[in-house]
Parts: sequence; C-alpha cells; structure tokens
Amino acid sequence: MYTEPMWGIPFNLYAPFASVYMLALGVGERSIGLIATVGLALQIITSILGGPITDRLGRKRATLIFDILSWSIPTLLWALARSEAWFYLAAIVNSMLRITMTSWTCLFIEDAPKRRVVHFWTWVHIAGIVAGVVSPLAGLLIDRFELIPMMRIFYFFAFLSMTSKFVILNIYATETRQGEVRLRETSAAAFGSLVAESVRDIPRIFRSPGTLVAIVLLAVHAIYITIRGTFFAVLLAEGLAFSAAEIGLFPALRSLVILAVFFFVVPRLDQDRHMGYLLLGMAVTIASLVILVLAPVRGLAVVALATVIEGVGAGLLAPYLEGFVTAIVDPHHRARILAVANTFVLAIASPFGWIAGMLSETAKGLPFVLAALVLVTGAVIAIALNPEMTGAEIVDSTRNGPR
Repeated sequence: MYTEPMWGIPFNLYAPFASVYMLALGVGERSIGLIATVGLALQIITSILGGPITDRLGRKRATLIFDILSWSIPTLLWALARSEAWFYLAAIVNSMLRITMTSWTCLFIEDAPKRRVVHFWTWVHIAGIVAGVVSPLAGLLIDRFELIPMMRIFYFFAFLSMTSKFVILNIYATETRQGEVRLRETSAAAFGSLVAESVRDIPRIFRSPGTLVAIVLLAVHAIYITIRGTFFAVLLAEGLAFSAAEIGLFPALRSLVILAVFFFVVPRLDQDRHMGYLLLGMAVTIASLVILVLAPVRGLAVVALATVIEGVGAGLLAPYLEGFVTAIVDPHHRARILAVANTFVLAIASPFGWIAGMLSETAKGLPFVLAALVLVTGAVIAIALNPEMTGAEIVDSTRNGPR
C-alpha cells in the first residue's frame, strides 16, 4: 500500500486532461471513444490470460513484468504522441493491465485476514484518492504553460514515478502462500492447458448466483468508469466552457469527498454485508449523473454539487465492490476465476466507449445519460439475483464439486 501514491499522483496529474489532450492533438470525439473501446476489447484477451500467467509466473513476478509493460511503456507513448495512431498503440499495450490487475489483486489480498479485506481495500483507495488532490495543480500549470507541453511533462513524470514504484514493490513484496502453491502445481503444466482450465471454469461460474451478480456489478462499474473517465473533461471543456484550472478543481473535490466517506462512513458500516451499500452507492451515483446532465453552461456550483454527490457514491462503491468480489471467489483458484470473470465483464463493457463517443458528438451530456441508464439496469439485475436478499450464502460454486 505504501507505494501506491507513486502510481496515483502521476496518474491524477494527467488523467483528468487526457481526453482534452487528445482533442488538442486532433483526435475526434468518436475516435476517442473508439480508442477506449479498442483498449477494452483487447483487455478481454489479456484478462483470460491473466489467471494462467499469474499462476505460472507467480503473483510477484507477473506483477512486475506486466506493470512495466502495461503502464511504463504507454506513458512514454502518450508523452511522445503526435497523432491518433500513437493513442491506438498505447491502448493496445495498456490493455495488458488486466494481467497485472489479476496478479496484483492476488498479491495484495491472498494473505490478508478475511474480515480485514474491505479495510485493506479502503486504504488502497485512500492512497489513490489522496493523490487526486494534485489535479488543481495540474490545471493551473496547464493554464500557465499550455496544454500539450505540460501533458507531455506529466506523462514523462508518470513513466519515472510508476516504474520506480513497480521496482520498489518487487523488492519488498513476498510471494503469497497461495501463489507458492499454484507455482508448484503449474510448474510442469503446459500453458495451453492452464488456459483450458480457465475456459472449463465458465460453467461453474454461471452456476453461482454470487458470481453472476459480481460480473454484472463489475461490468456496470467498468462501463461507468470508462464513460466518466473519457468524457467528463470533454463535457466540462467543450460543453460547459470551463478552463483547465477549473476542470482540475473537480477531481480534487471528488477526492476529498471520497476520503471523508472512507474515514467517517465506511468504518461505521457492516463489513460483511456488501450489497446494500453497493446499491446505495449506485443510487447516489445515478443522482449525481442526473444533476451533471442538467448543469448549465458555466454552472460551477451545479457541477460541484454533482461532484460531491458522485464522490459519496464512489466512496461506497469502491471498497464494497472489491470486498464483495473477494468474498465469493475460491482462494485456491482466485487468479483463474478473476480472469474468467473479468473476461465477461470486458466483453459486456467494451462497446460502450465507442457508443459514448458517438453520443458525445451529438450532445456532450448524452454519454452520462447512458451511464445512468447502465447503472439503473445493473441495480435492477443485482437486486433480482442477489443472494444476500434471499438469505443465501455468498459462495462461489467452484468451491465444491470435482476438479
């Protein structure tokens, strides 16, 4: 957890302005959405490979290799970008982040006490969110020294800081007990057979109500994050006429609200019953989207209100979604199950970047209408399938039956 700000600070310097940077380099809104869709579509492939690679290489080694491939190299490509093609290439390389998401998640939580998982995830999110307060500084620098040169500096800084983080983590981290078991079990197995094992897990996953709910919620969250992360700055800059300095205020405000939720709300909530807080977080997020879509041009107070409300929703969604997913997955096959589940999540989510890009060309607020509709649909499905509502135990069906 201690190294997370070395990733979070540079990410929060460039992320709020990434889409505006692309626009400044001549990339159209539909292309911005298509680049996001290409990245998500390729993540379907890297996600299914994430489990076998994590088991074969070990959690620690896989995390180092694919952190560097999926983040260090893309930050250099973004820094040097001269045309649309650079962003497509960066999206292709960045798609390998799904491998390191699987390996890093296993490395982080496999040796953690079960009742402390939500607590640990909360602190990871806190580390990232504290880093988000640098966004106003980024906006001020962009206003003072212009967008394109400052964004190139931010991306070069991200390369240096993130790469250092990956190396330091590898030096001080130790392989998990489950990782050592899987290393021994897979050492003599062909890689193709490990991938085939993941494919064979598909029927088992779909027999588990808890896993189905997790896939729906992860997909809905992925769609929402893709739309918001890609088009929020476009809406503010192109639709509501805000400057870069003003745009940088909103991520910082959001970070402060999420921190307040993490410190003062989450510790007082039940750490074992996740679904009620997830649904509450989704409802609050939907309300924030409605307010955002109705914001007038230069409506600083309205966008600030939407940001505060969205921060409350995000503060509930982040730790409880991770906790819910952790609770339902068999520890012995966690890497494989997460990889297969993420494959379905990405297959569902991947078209939405392109769809949102087309909607943004029509009206800048339409991507957020789409995001709200997706969240409503996800909440309805989750309520219908949720085992907590029926009193059933949340357990992955892969825990039982022959292997």
